[in-house]
Amino acid sequence: MRRLLAAMAASAVLLCGCSPAPKKYSAVYTDVFDTATEFAAYCDSREEFDLYAEALHDELLRLHKIFDIYDEYDGLFNAASLNKTKSGGCPSELIELTKSAVDWYDLSGGKLNIALGSVLSLWHDSRESGIPPAMEDLKPLAEHCDIDDISVEGDIISIKDPQLSLDFGALAKGYAAEKAAELLESVGCADFVLSVGGNVVARGEKPGGSWEIGISSPDGGILTTVKVSDEAVVTSGDYQRYFEYEGVRYHHIIDPQTLMPANLWRSVTVICKSSADADALSTALFCLDEQSGRILAENFGAEALWVSSKGEVIRTEGFEDYEK
Repeated sequence: MRRLLAAMAASAVLLCGCSPAPKKYSAVYTDVFDTATEFAAYCDSREEFDLYAEALHDELLRLHKIFDIYDEYDGLFNAASLNKTKSGGCPSELIELTKSAVDWYDLSGGKLNIALGSVLSLWHDSRESGIPPAMEDLKPLAEHCDIDDISVEGDIISIKDPQLSLDFGALAKGYAAEKAAELLESVGCADFVLSVGGNVVARGEKPGGSWEIGISSPDGGILTTVKVSDEAVVTSGDYQRYFEYEGVRYHHIIDPQTLMPANLWRSVTVICKSSADADALSTALFCLDEQSGRILAENFGAEALWVSSKGEVIRTEGFEDYEK
């Protein structure tokens, strides 16, 4: 990484005397966070963009390994290691996100719970098999999802319940997108848009104005378009990861109280300054009623758009300003 950043600095010096208008370049990655990552930026040359893209990919891959709950890596104590051993010295990013997740549990009234790992794992297996889990199998697992069984002291995370496991899926992509955007800015990339599995971070502007981000309709196509600059746009929806069984759709956003897919909304889109907050908010609002969701969004200075189970589109007043 040091050699890469040095090369980027040298490239920036060489390009200072150039005056051609920046061009748009783009790249796609499919090997981080089990999703597609898209990166686009306006740069003076392909060489400059490739340096930024390499730095971005390295950072996302590093964070992917930290929050991976399925695989362990040599020389790294990650989320999978923590779920296996129940205690250990963790990277600062794992510490930071765990602390944030504990706060989000309270803020969301328990709707966002990283301790729900065992329940989510069973649902993951069900998506693979195409058959929903039985409630008699879910309830015993739910007895081992107490957020109070997680403690953080210094760089040590401990899990008191040996049957509890962590899942950072509701938070990790937004957090990683935010960290990656900070890295890009620190090395001089000013005008770019980054999407990590739909967790969009926009910085600066494209020629002619703000970045335009399309919001997908749960039934296909584009529901609306928003214009943003230096903000994040995140959507949670029932159409992103799901399976159908006997005519019923089972998606991946599980309500901790019912242990079943949340059914109030088809999708929720959140716009705010922080991608980490937007990711957490979109998941929490997906499981909350409209009034509770509005209050939570307002507390973070965020705007939101809901699509109800009946297809009704509901917006906060400020959301409309981004659509103009």
